[in-house]
Amino acid sequence: MTEQAKKTAIIRGKDANGLRLTSKIFEEEVRGAAAEADELTLESFGQHNIGLRLGGRKDRPLTIRVKGPVGQRVGCMGLPGTTVICEGSASDDVGYLNIGADVIVKGDATNGACSAMAGGRVMIGGSIGARGLTMTKWNPDYERPQMWVLGSAGDTFAEFNCGGIAVVCGHNPKNPDNVLGYRPCVGMVGGKVYFRGTIDGSYARSNAKLVQPSDEEWQWLLERLPEYLNAIGRPELLDTLSQREEWNLLAAVPPQERALLSSGPMPMSEFAKRVWSAGFGGGDPLRDLAPMLDRSVVGVIETGELRRRKPWWVNRDSAAPCTYYCPMHIPTIDRLRLIREGRNEEAYEMLLRYTPFPASVCGTICPNLCIQNCARKKLDFSIDVSVLGQAVHNVDPPKGKPATGHKVAVIGGGPAGMGVAWHLALAGIEAHIFEKGDLLGGKLAQTIPWERLSKAVWEMEVQRFLKQELIKVNLGVSMTQEKIEQLKAEYDYVIVAVGTHQPKIIPFTGHERVIPALDYLKAAKSEHPMATGKQVVIIGAGNVGCDVAAECYRLGASQVTLVDIQKPLAFGKEREAAEALGAVFKWPVMTKEVTEQGLVTDKGELIPAQTVIISIGDVPSLPFLPESVSVMKIAGGSWIKTDEAGRTSDAKILAVGDVERPGLATNALGAAKRTAEYLIAQMEGKAWKPFAKKLIQYEALTIAHYDPVEDKGKTEEQQAARCLSCGSCRDCHLCETMCPTHAITREELPAEEAADGVAYRYVSDDSKCVACGFCADTCPCGIWTMRPF
Repeated sequence: MTEQAKKTAIIRGKDANGLRLTSKIFEEEVRGAAAEADELTLESFGQHNIGLRLGGRKDRPLTIRVKGPVGQRVGCMGLPGTTVICEGSASDDVGYLNIGADVIVKGDATNGACSAMAGGRVMIGGSIGARGLTMTKWNPDYERPQMWVLGSAGDTFAEFNCGGIAVVCGHNPKNPDNVLGYRPCVGMVGGKVYFRGTIDGSYARSNAKLVQPSDEEWQWLLERLPEYLNAIGRPELLDTLSQREEWNLLAAVPPQERALLSSGPMPMSEFAKRVWSAGFGGGDPLRDLAPMLDRSVVGVIETGELRRRKPWWVNRDSAAPCTYYCPMHIPTIDRLRLIREGRNEEAYEMLLRYTPFPASVCGTICPNLCIQNCARKKLDFSIDVSVLGQAVHNVDPPKGKPATGHKVAVIGGGPAGMGVAWHLALAGIEAHIFEKGDLLGGKLAQTIPWERLSKAVWEMEVQRFLKQELIKVNLGVSMTQEKIEQLKAEYDYVIVAVGTHQPKIIPFTGHERVIPALDYLKAAKSEHPMATGKQVVIIGAGNVGCDVAAECYRLGASQVTLVDIQKPLAFGKEREAAEALGAVFKWPVMTKEVTEQGLVTDKGELIPAQTVIISIGDVPSLPFLPESVSVMKIAGGSWIKTDEAGRTSDAKILAVGDVERPGLATNALGAAKRTAEYLIAQMEGKAWKPFAKKLIQYEALTIAHYDPVEDKGKTEEQQAARCLSCGSCRDCHLCETMCPTHAITREELPAEEAADGVAYRYVSDDSKCVACGFCADTCPCGIWTMRPF
C-alpha cells in the first residue's frame, strides 16, 4: 500500500465542550475509526485501553500514534499488524496480554509492563516500574515476545517469565547500582534477560544463571538494536550500546539443572525419608481412607506396568550439534571417541569418507558451524574442529570398493564436482570430471587468497584426491548442449556442478569502470595481478569482499573501504582479517555513480578511489544446459531446480553445489555427498534415506560432570578429552552406578548387532525399575530419557 493510499483519522479525547471522554466512549470511537483508517492519531487525556484488540490485518497494517497523557493498558491484547506509538510516558500494564502488536513508549512506563504477554514487542524509551515481563506465555509456534527498556527495571522483574526475551540497556537508569531491581527472575522457567549495567546479585539462582552472551546471542541483539533505537527516537546511542563487554545475560536454568540444584541424585532410602514419607505424614496415601487396612507391605513405588513412565536408552537417536549443523553431517563425536581410544588412523579414515578436504576446507576456510553450535561452549570453549581437520592433510586416501562398471560424468571440477566424484569413486563407481579450466578446485583454488588457504595443504589434498583410481579428470573441456547429450548417452548419469562464475553487475553510471570481484581475485592468484590504486572501494561487504580487501592490501592499497546497502554480511575469519589490515565498513550506502575520482553515493558523498571493485555475488553460466532441465530465475540469475537428492527435471541429469543454490564450500560438499549417496543407492538397488536425525537438546545433557578448563587445547587428544559426546554413550557406567534398585546392566552385543562401532547396550529391568529418573538426570550425554509406555 502506498503512502498516498493510506487512510488517516484523528480522534480527540475531549468533546466539543472540552470535557474528557470516558475510556469506554473513547475506545468505541477509536475502534470505529480503525475499521476504516490505516493510521490513527489520538489526542488522549488519560484514557485507558488504547489499542485494545485492534489490528490483526495482514494486508492492512494499523499504526496508532498517541499524543497526550495515557492511562493504563496501552497496547492491551494487541494483535499482529498493529503498531502503537506513545509519544510520552505511560501508566501501568503497557502491553498487557499482547499477542503480536509492536508497542512503542518513548518515555517511562510504570508497573506491570508486558504482564502475561504472549507475542509482539514492547519498546520503552525510558525505565519501567515493578513486575515487568511477568508471566509471559510464549507459544513455541510463534516468535518469542520481546521487551526492550532503555533505562532500568523495577523490582520482581521477569517473575514467572515463560519464554519472553528482555533487553535492559541500562542507559540513564533510575537505579545505577541495580538496573534489574530487587529479586529478578523469580520462578522464571524460560527466556533470557540481556542487561547492561550493574545488578546486586539478588536474582533467583535456582531459576536463572548469569552468563556472557554467546556469539549467536550477541548477533541477535546487535541485529535488532538499531531498529529499537530508531523506534524510540534515540539512534545516536547505537555505538554506546554496542560494546559487547558491557552486556551480560540471565538465562533460565534448564529443568534438569534445576532439579540437580535443588536435590541432586539421592539414594532411594534418603528419598523415602526426606520426600515420600514426609509427604504422607509418615504413613501412606490410604491411611485416611482405610484406617483398619493391613498395611504391613505397601507397593508405594511400583515397578513393571504400574509405572507411569520407564527409562529408554536412546543411544545415537539424536544428533550432536556438531553433526547436525555440519552440511556434511560429519560425526565428530565418533572421530573424537576413536582418538580417545587411540585409534587415530581409523578416525582419519572415517573423516575422509565424509569429505576429501578435511584440512583445507574444514580446517581452514570453513566458518565451522560445528564449532559455533558446540554444546561444550556452554561450559568453557567449543571443541576446535579446525585442529582436527588440519591433522589429516597428509593422510592416505581410504580404500574404495572394487569397480562396479557404472560410470558418471561430472561437469565442473570445483568443490561440489570433486566432492561427488570422491564419494562415487569410494563406492566403486567411475567418476569422470570435465572441467573448463586448467586446474581443479574452482573458486577454492582460483580466488581464496593463499594467505588464508595454505597452498601446500591444498595441493596435498588435491594429490590425495587424484590417487583415487576411479576418478578420471579431463581439463580444458568446454561444454555444449551437444556434448551434454553425448554424455547422457555414454554415462549412467550426468551431474552438473559448474558453480557460479558469472559476476553480477549493477548498471549505474560508470559501471564499466568497476572490476568484478571474481576477476580481481582470479588475477590476484595468477602471475598477472590487476593494477591496484592506493585507495580502493569495494561494493558489497560480504566474506568475498573481505577476501578482495585482503588482496588489495597485499597488492599495494593503503586504504580500503567496503560499502553495502545493508548491514555487512561478512563474519568470522574473513572480516577479522580485513579489519586487522585496516579495512573500513560503511553502510547503508547506495551507489549513484563511479567516476575517475571514486564512488559517488546517492547522497552526493564522494568516497575517493582509484580502483572500484564490485562484490555482490555471482550467478551460474548455463548456455550448455539442455531444455529438458528446468531452471528458476532469482536475483538476476538462472539456477537449476533440484529436489533433496539433487535430481532435476531430466531423469539422467542431477545438479549439486552453487549451481542449484549459493552457499559455502561446505554446503557444496554436503550437497555432493547427499547426491552421491542417492546415486549409489540407486545403482545398488537400495532405498536412499537422507540425514533425518533430530538435534539433541542441550537440556538433556548433564554438564555438572565436567570441569571447565582454562585452555581449549592445541592437539587432537586434548579436543577428544573435552568432547561431551552429545547423544552418544561414553560407556561411563554412571547410570548403572546411580540406579538405586540396580535395575540397569550393561550387555555385550553380538558382532552382527553392533552398529556404528558400538558393541554394547545398557538395559533396564522392568521388574526392578521404579521410574525414579536418576539415570536420565545423571547421564552426561543425554542417552537415558523417561517416556510413557
